Amino acid sequence: MRKTAAVAIAVTSVLAIAACSSSGSSGSSSSTASASASASSTVSASGGMAAAMAYEQQFLGTPTSIGITTPLTSKPAAGKLLVGMDSGLGSAKVLAQYWAQAAADIGWTYKDLISGSTPASQQAAMNSAIQLHPAGILTSGIPNATIAAQLTLAQQKGIWVNSSATTDPPSGAMFDTSIANPDQLAEWGKMVAAYVVVQSHGTAKIQDFALTAFPILLDFDNAFIAAIHQWCPGCTVTENAEPAAGIGTTVPGAVVSTVTRNPSSDWLVFDLGDLEVGVDAALKSAGLTGKHIGGLTADTPNIAGLKAGTEDVWTAYSLPIVAYRQVDSFARKFENIPTLNMVLPTQLITPSNVGSLVSDSAGNYVGVTDYRTAFKKLWLES
Repeated sequence: MRKTAAVAIAVTSVLAIAACSSSGSSGSSSSTASASASASSTVSASGGMAAAMAYEQQFLGTPTSIGITTPLTSKPAAGKLLVGMDSGLGSAKVLAQYWAQAAADIGWTYKDLISGSTPASQQAAMNSAIQLHPAGILTSGIPNATIAAQLTLAQQKGIWVNSSATTDPPSGAMFDTSIANPDQLAEWGKMVAAYVVVQSHGTAKIQDFALTAFPILLDFDNAFIAAIHQWCPGCTVTENAEPAAGIGTTVPGAVVSTVTRNPSSDWLVFDLGDLEVGVDAALKSAGLTGKHIGGLTADTPNIAGLKAGTEDVWTAYSLPIVAYRQVDSFARKFENIPTLNMVLPTQLITPSNVGSLVSDSAGNYVGVTDYRTAFKKLWLES
């Protein structure tokens, strides 16, 4: 992990993550994790606070670069078809929108297929994509094991696949999984932990809400909890599992129930911005106030919550830049040159900086103003 003086050009849904959904009910882990319980990874309270503050400071500024600078060796051949696996979640729709824009900017065409969030729907969508005989298929968050048969078939037909978010390494048709990989999810977890430790003055009582059906997201949760253990002897964390089907439906009620059972909890952390949607209103309706809210990957409602003062901190994830990075990876694969495994632009979005974010016309986080021009330059399009 790199260090910068004030601005982090770092990891950034998916965000737009679509993986197999869980039909189980929400619930908490059987034990509460206390930082003081892990002596081997715990530092003193003062030392932990200083370390958390130093780490947090790296990620409060606006990024200034797309993070890659190596151009293609020749202008990409026109006319290729890319097919995107779009889960239909809010952030996934944004990612798909920018897959289409990036494909057009490089001179290709794009076809969107709704893949849903269950193994059966993802497999069916992959089968449909392969039948279109594209040059490549774009995915985000779908485990290789879920679409193993389809990846084998794609490889046989000479179709390449890449993912913007997965725990799996490249294999066969899946040639690139570097963009929002486990290391990057882990850094996000550490970023949010640092902010919570500093803002709570080392006393946070945290409820962590996790989409356990999405393996890549758990790397955020694990890193967040580990950093709390390391930096904050006076903090506690309780883990709560939530089903993908509960997003925007049962999750707000489950959060209210958890907080009601644990009234001393003052921080609520979510491993996907979409998971938190509806929680602000549910807490207000239940008369539960004074709770701090944040987590991984701000969607537009989370950014609105920061502006309204009902939410506290989210990691920034530039879906436009992620989409362009995936298309860039295909361009390099088609040229038979290495893909670029580099960190993505990101920052901590807080009430202090939310008013100065670089966003698109719909309010989606972009991060780097001239990202489109920068990619076209790499693609020898301008």
